[in-house]
Amino acid sequence: MPRFSRILLLLILAAATALRLWRIDGTPPGFHFDEAFEGLEAWRILTDPGYRPVFLAGNFGVPPLNAYANALMFALVQALGGEAGPTAMRLTAALFGVAGVLAVYLLAAEMRRHEPRLPAAFPLLSAATLALMRWHIHFSRMGIEPVLVPLIWAGCAWLVLRGWRTGGWLSFLGAGTLLAASIYAYQGAWVIPLLMGVLILHLAASDRPRLALRWQGLLAAAGLALALLLPLALFFWHNPALLLLRPDQIDAFDQGGGSTPTSLAANAWRTLRIFGPGQTGDLDVRRNLPGQPALNLWQVVPFYLGLGLALWRIRRPAYALPVVGLLGLLLPGALSDQAPHFHRVLGAAAPAALLAGLGLAWLWQQGSTRWRSLPPRRWAGWALRGAVVVALLAGGLAAARGYFVRWASQPSLFYAFDAGLWQVGQWIAEQPADRPIYLTPRAADHPTLAFAWRAESGSRPAPVSFDGRRIFPMTAAAPTGAEQYVAIEHEDFRTQLLLPELFPDATVGPDFVDRAGQVYARVYNRPAGVRSQRAPPQPLSAPLGDGIRLEGYELLPDAPAPGGVLYVRLYWLVDARPQGDWTVFVHLLGPARPDGSRLWAAQDSPPGNGSLPTRRWQPGWRVIDEFALQLPADLPAGAYALEIGMYQADGTRLPAGGGAVHLGAVAIPAPEAAP
Repeated sequence: MPRFSRILLLLILAAATALRLWRIDGTPPGFHFDEAFEGLEAWRILTDPGYRPVFLAGNFGVPPLNAYANALMFALVQALGGEAGPTAMRLTAALFGVAGVLAVYLLAAEMRRHEPRLPAAFPLLSAATLALMRWHIHFSRMGIEPVLVPLIWAGCAWLVLRGWRTGGWLSFLGAGTLLAASIYAYQGAWVIPLLMGVLILHLAASDRPRLALRWQGLLAAAGLALALLLPLALFFWHNPALLLLRPDQIDAFDQGGGSTPTSLAANAWRTLRIFGPGQTGDLDVRRNLPGQPALNLWQVVPFYLGLGLALWRIRRPAYALPVVGLLGLLLPGALSDQAPHFHRVLGAAAPAALLAGLGLAWLWQQGSTRWRSLPPRRWAGWALRGAVVVALLAGGLAAARGYFVRWASQPSLFYAFDAGLWQVGQWIAEQPADRPIYLTPRAADHPTLAFAWRAESGSRPAPVSFDGRRIFPMTAAAPTGAEQYVAIEHEDFRTQLLLPELFPDATVGPDFVDRAGQVYARVYNRPAGVRSQRAPPQPLSAPLGDGIRLEGYELLPDAPAPGGVLYVRLYWLVDARPQGDWTVFVHLLGPARPDGSRLWAAQDSPPGNGSLPTRRWQPGWRVIDEFALQLPADLPAGAYALEIGMYQADGTRLPAGGGAVHLGAVAIPAPEAAP
């Protein structure tokens, strides 16, 4: 490589690094669910010598390569005195992003060795396009695995082409390693082995004599890939449901799934239109500047020019490679829901950069060769080459402004990246380990929260989590120390109304606010020595067993009407930690129905709709648990009996013996006569 080209490549890699590292500690904000899930897996890989997964079973199934890379980054960052957290994970993604830029350069340079007609500037311009592409910059700053796909596709194609040209065994073995890595990296990369197969067939068809010299290397690459995939194959053999769990979740054509059914043609069209100009891109703010195409105007014009040139000469493997790669790496988006979905098709950023680089390089070549002999033509040549430089720099500036100014200022990023949840989790993790903390309505095992208080020396235990819209736990007696309730009021409308009634002396603060200045979460501080001010309106002392006693109840409204809802609030006291997971039943019994049944309304549910199961109840608690009985519209007027109890799946019941606790009568008034 000429010295000047080396300098330009270093400048391109420096620009790519700067765009992927600048303000990475705060942009994007927060710590989203998917990042946090993989962060927890990486932390467990780092800290648990017995945990070496070949596939991550949680979050609908995730290949583990990114988690292992993050475990290494956590170890490195901690060795340098840093913190294992979101910034460390995003550093991993940034490194993969910069490596992807280098891989595109190497691939383009190898393509030029196979096809001398490719312009000399093609490798540098392709790498520069990917370095300055907002689409690729965006996912090089998030701690999830899609950024691996452009790197693996470009690296694998480079090694296959290099091995085909030189016969070097290291190239073939490297290609086999990356083929296996594509399966361990991300489901959107599972198409890469197929694309490499198409490339090899095209190479063999265009140069059959060379196939006789290279088949052993190709076979070695395939054999190594299969050997490396054997542990994963065995895992799927024993866990077949996990193989297609995530694809089933995002299948756009499953009529019984959660997504809106669509046609393959419509989905494919939406996916192909992501490049612009003026087309609609991904609408999700977490994945894109909503609605903006993947390429800006400065990038899309050379992209379509390069696509046209590649199609014109598609019989040549070097020209067919980016076209086939583009279509193949867009395929996961066409087959899944929410199209266009930018992170599922991020692999297509690499062939898109090659095509845009081809268009720019062709223009540069025209300016260098077609107009050199006469002065007017010489000026035209300089103008054309200047236009290439302007297009490249303007495209980069537009991408940087689109990401760091327009996208980074979006108010909805606070919620898209769980920034509030991450702030709450960090605040809780910093509180004294012996201070009781209650959290509503998010579960304590939510990955964003769980990462904040992950198990390590000196960390505090997770708070008691519950859904305050359905259940509320508290210490029944006056606590000896302060207690704190953290209510995510953006989601829980009830706790902010209930707490002042329960603890009138509680103080408020700190608050967590979103980018619009609205309260996202608030801390309520219950002072030591303050008893709860709310007793059950209908007192009742009924021991059920397993340490659980019914203290009383409350019915709302006083006169429920047919077709309405009867709210039943049960006040439990916990005398000892329950040993079982109990489901509560609340039944409304009345006159016999035509089928002989006396059951007119019922709700069976674990406490708090499962948000606070009895196995997590603590001695000394009072628990307010609310149930909603939908009354039938044909409910006759009269007096009804209300009974409650608990049971387990094996038929065991509380109170023992299959009985129930009978509450007071419920009067259903006769409907008023029409005037």
